[in-house]
Amino acid sequence: MSEQNQNKQIVLNERPNRGPINDNTFKLKIDEIKQPGEGEVLVKVEYVSIDPTMRGWLNDVRSYLPPVQIGAVMRATSLGRILKSNDSNFKKGDLVFDTFGWQEYWTGPGSSIQKRVTPEGGRDIDHMGLYGLTGMTAYIGLFEIGQLKDGDHVVISGAAGAVGQIATQIAAAHSKCTVTAIAGSNEKLEYLKKLGAHNVLNYKDSDFKEKFRELKQIDVYFDNVGGEILDLALAQLNPYARIIACGAISAYNAEKPTPIYNYFNLISMKSTMKGFIVLDHIDKFKEGSEYLSNLVKQNKLKADYHITYGLETCVNTLKDMFDGKNLGKTVVSLKDENENEEKSKL
Repeated sequence: MSEQNQNKQIVLNERPNRGPINDNTFKLKIDEIKQPGEGEVLVKVEYVSIDPTMRGWLNDVRSYLPPVQIGAVMRATSLGRILKSNDSNFKKGDLVFDTFGWQEYWTGPGSSIQKRVTPEGGRDIDHMGLYGLTGMTAYIGLFEIGQLKDGDHVVISGAAGAVGQIATQIAAAHSKCTVTAIAGSNEKLEYLKKLGAHNVLNYKDSDFKEKFRELKQIDVYFDNVGGEILDLALAQLNPYARIIACGAISAYNAEKPTPIYNYFNLISMKSTMKGFIVLDHIDKFKEGSEYLSNLVKQNKLKADYHITYGLETCVNTLKDMFDGKNLGKTVVSLKDENENEEKSKL
């Protein structure tokens, strides 16, 4: 196999036995680039996503998606360009989005992928974040699940992460809302203040619980972490409060999840807690994109990205995410060095 025909892939080697991923979880595999058949396309992958939910996909348990199989390319939403097309709906150079996974090339049916067009003056990378599943998760979470209203007190955990940064800005832009943003470093707190958060809390501070309890009661809690912070929020609910169960990163690597004691407040406060998967709300994506685009035009919304470079960085970048080292949406760029312009643009 010549180097020009090589497709580097990161595949699942073995399932983690609870706890974090380790050096044996994944392995690098060199495969041959598969040429497209009738109705198929060949895609050069440019960006792959790194998300907390990936840890759950490694477990052999029932979920909203089947687990990644041993030996399979690690699942990841991705953005790329058509290199060859045997599908009349696509031509060479088209920008496309799908779950291409942690690999440099993808070959498959054109009918299963989405064409994307970047507006003039826009950035391709925003299809991975702001106008991708990340932005839609923040939008759907706040408006469909959280039923955001004027004047709500909105508390957001994991606020400096991919979804949290956008949710923070949406809530801050909404009429008369007060936004409390929670993150794990002073650098992130300063960042969240610039995004419009009215209150910022560092969950690693020794007096975090006391400061949290001093907050006014919560109308909407956008939960990205679960665990002890969720339990604190349950104790602080206003009547008819809404909890958006978006993620639980504190539990993904835990051998035993943190107990939740204050769930009965859902009853006494006549409140709701609802989980959701954004892919169930595709019918709302168009209006969500228009809403977010309008905030961008008003200079009320921006998206930041934590970018690493090269397929080989995927595993450590996922590890770093669980250590809180990311700020904004995390992606790995697979572009050639002369194509990598992100550092000058972001």
